[in-house]
Amino acid sequence: MPSWQKCRLLAVLVGICLVLVAPSARAQGKGDAKAGGGGDDEGGLAATIHLIKEALKADQEGRLDDCIAADKKAIAIDDSPRTRLHLASCEARAGKLVDGLRDAQKALEVGLEKQDKSVTQIAFKRVQELLKRIPHVTFEPPSGVKDLKVTFDDRTVPNDALTKKFSVDPGKHKVVAEGTVNGFTSKYEDEIEIKDREAAPSQPDPVVIKITLRPPSNDFITPSQIKCMLQAKSQEEVQKCLPQNQKSLVVRVAGDFSAYSDTNAVGVYTPALNASLVSPTNGWNLGGNFAVDAVSAASPDIVSSASPPFTEYRYVGGITGGYKPGLFGAQASANTSSSPDYVSYTVGGRILAELNDKLITPTLGYQYSYDRVGRGPNNWLNDFIPTKGYIHTHEFEAGVTFVVSPTSIAVIGGTFAMERGDGSQPYRYIPTFDEINVAPFVPVGATVDLVNRTRLPVKPLEQLPTERDRIAVGARFNKRLQDATLRLEQRFYFDTWGMKASSSDSRYMMDISRHLRVWPHGRLHFQTSTNFYSRAYTANLGGDGTFVVPLYRTGDRELSPLVTLTAGGGARLGIGEPEGDVKFGITFVGDVMYTRFFNSLYVTSRTAIYGSIGFDVEF
Repeated sequence: MPSWQKCRLLAVLVGICLVLVAPSARAQGKGDAKAGGGGDDEGGLAATIHLIKEALKADQEGRLDDCIAADKKAIAIDDSPRTRLHLASCEARAGKLVDGLRDAQKALEVGLEKQDKSVTQIAFKRVQELLKRIPHVTFEPPSGVKDLKVTFDDRTVPNDALTKKFSVDPGKHKVVAEGTVNGFTSKYEDEIEIKDREAAPSQPDPVVIKITLRPPSNDFITPSQIKCMLQAKSQEEVQKCLPQNQKSLVVRVAGDFSAYSDTNAVGVYTPALNASLVSPTNGWNLGGNFAVDAVSAASPDIVSSASPPFTEYRYVGGITGGYKPGLFGAQASANTSSSPDYVSYTVGGRILAELNDKLITPTLGYQYSYDRVGRGPNNWLNDFIPTKGYIHTHEFEAGVTFVVSPTSIAVIGGTFAMERGDGSQPYRYIPTFDEINVAPFVPVGATVDLVNRTRLPVKPLEQLPTERDRIAVGARFNKRLQDATLRLEQRFYFDTWGMKASSSDSRYMMDISRHLRVWPHGRLHFQTSTNFYSRAYTANLGGDGTFVVPLYRTGDRELSPLVTLTAGGGARLGIGEPEGDVKFGITFVGDVMYTRFFNSLYVTSRTAIYGSIGFDVEF
């Protein structure tokens, strides 16, 4: 051994021994009385010094594991901060940075407590050095796996701590995870190498370990399916590679009852039923729906026309079907609705493609509607003669869905619709006023009595423009958080009638348990009026003694400037096990809507309540 190393070894040994001898000397009197004048036993000072010598010798010879073992035995007899600092040094050079940090921190605590400046300075420096070197890891667990179990170097990691940051030693580490995917016990096993942060400054910190569960090879999984799983980039893609537990036919049936009521004495009650057949293995689907709207109204608009309150029914039905055998698919639909005064038929289709490893999904669609407006009653053949003619609507839509990350998607899209035809309401009469003496002074929210006392005798039917082009663009963002999903939507609208509108919608769906999900809901909508809307239309007496009225006129306050604020929420309760063959669910939704009308007759505000309860089953 070189002379300088011998000197260093001797200095360290003397320093530690001085620390050990001082308390032993102070306790000598008590020790003599108890030991009867005898020497130190194996657990005393001599044994500690012997172990320290072994640790120092092992350190000098590069036997770091023996150094660590000897220091730990010495600390078990007498816990000296200097011995801990030497232990931390050996642990750090052996790659056990986490243990080294823990022992250096304990030495620092003792140094501060005993006001030992030398120990405190050395321990503080050692702690700072180790903090800069220690790497960290965190986990990205797969979504939807309720029985996930993860071990890191044979130590269990609690599920609620998977996304936290852990300190680890540099070197190779074994990660094992297990859980049920589509009814099969699936596993993830990997050995990862994590480097000292000082030695690998480009290494991210923390290192994210993405867990992707794959079922083990067996007779039920083909080589092509194994190849598919190895190429998968996400847990969802792995599941699509498997034949597991996937039904060849899925049946879904749902029914709900909703109700609407507002402060304008309008009520709508709607029972609805829908059903679908889906073949996940063959890529086709069929569906149908039927609903009945029972509408009762005694609003100020009806009262102002001296009409009695009424109740009428609107019947709505539709079918849909699609086929998507691979990356490309198509969906078609047909719908109809019928009421005493209005009949509508709609057909449409949409095509889609999954591009860039299914990270981008563009869609294109077209829809045609043919409507008839008339005066009832209408019979079941819908063959009443329309008094206003027909409305033809061509609507084009385009959109793109982006998978932004494994937990978030973004959707952007737009629609362009061309309406041709007269959609004027055949029962809506429009009050007119003297252009100079009355119209400028009709107040917002003028009562029915005031309007009837000040209006002119002529009261023409509503007349809307016969052409209208609509453009809407929107975006939606969904983000899956640990136990919740955030959904944000924004839509902008404008048309050739001069109306501009904005709608913002948000939901935050929280998973209270495996069976219960609840969410708050908020929505804000505001719009400008159409370019022909007026609170008080005027009429002028012509030379032939008849009144000349405006070409376009309406009493529909939904075409006036307004703002609507919606607040509410909902809940869904799953009945039975989510992984079961038969799944049941009950959904509750409730919203309160407040609308402020800034330029209308009869009404300046409206408060409405909407609620629904639904039941669904899948098997």
